[in-house]
Amino acid sequence: MMQALLTVAIAGGLGLAMSGACGWEGWTGSQSEQSEQPASKDRPHATFRIIAENTELAPGKTEMLGLQFKIEPHWHLYYNGAPGSGNPPQIEQAKLPPGYSLGPIQWPAPKRYVAVGGIYDSVYENEVTLLVPLNVPSTAQAGDSATISLKLGWLECSDVCVFGKGEDTKVIKVGTGGQRSADAASIDRFRALLPQPWPASGAQLVLNGSKLQIKIDGATRLEFYPGPDCSDIAGMPEANVAKGDSLTLTFEGTNKDQATADGVLGVWRGDGAKPEYYRVNKSSSQ
Repeated sequence: MMQALLTVAIAGGLGLAMSGACGWEGWTGSQSEQSEQPASKDRPHATFRIIAENTELAPGKTEMLGLQFKIEPHWHLYYNGAPGSGNPPQIEQAKLPPGYSLGPIQWPAPKRYVAVGGIYDSVYENEVTLLVPLNVPSTAQAGDSATISLKLGWLECSDVCVFGKGEDTKVIKVGTGGQRSADAASIDRFRALLPQPWPASGAQLVLNGSKLQIKIDGATRLEFYPGPDCSDIAGMPEANVAKGDSLTLTFEGTNKDQATADGVLGVWRGDGAKPEYYRVNKSSSQ
C-alpha cells in the first residue's frame, strides 16, 4: 500500500523564504539551479514506500529498513540540515508489533540546490532512500510476521511548495535473517552516501573563534554541508565550496564562545572516484 496526499499549498515565495543560510551538495558535485517549472502543482509530486534489506527478520538483531522516495522532475525534498530550510521527511506515526522499535533516520548526503535569487538549500531530487534501523526483539518467533506501518510528512518544492503526506505498510517474516531482498541494492546505494567519522590522518579541522579552517590532503574540491546545529555561514551560497584542498568558513552572528560547526564535509579527489563524506562536529568551547 502506498499513497501520497497533498494537504496544503503554499504561495510561490514562501518555500524560497524558508531556505536556510547553510546548505550543501552531494552525489555528483554539480549545482542544481531552478530553471524550469513543473507541469502541474495540484497533485502529489513525491511518493514513498517501505523497503527492507533482508527478506526475513532475525530475532534480537537490528535490521535495516529504507524509506524509498520517488520524486518528480523539477521537484525536491529537503535534507535534515540547517534550521530555516524546508521540512525534511519525518515519521509522524509508526505502528509496530510489541517489542519492536525504530532507530533515528539516517540521512544520506543531499544535493546542492541554488534557486532563483541565490537562495541556497540542501535537497534530494529524483530518488532517495532514507535509512531506518528496526530493532527486532529477542522474543520474536520464527514463522511469525511483523507488520510495519508508517505515516510520513514532508515539504516538496519547485517554484512553489506544498506539504506532502504518505503512508505505507510492509509485512516481513521472522526467521533467521534470510537473504538480501530485491530492494537491498537501493539501501546499499544510499548507505554509501552516509557521512563517515573524521579521518584519522591527512585531514585538518581547526575552529578558531568564528573561523573554521579545513584542509584535506589530495582533495581537489571541498564542500561543507551544514547540519541542524550549525552556526550561520557568511557569504552563502559560494562560501561553503572550494576548489583545491582547503576551505575556510566564517560564521556570522556568533563570537568565539558560541560558534558551532555541525555538518558534513564532501571531498572530491579528482581521480574519478566518488566523493567521500565526513562528519564535522566542533564548537568553540571544545
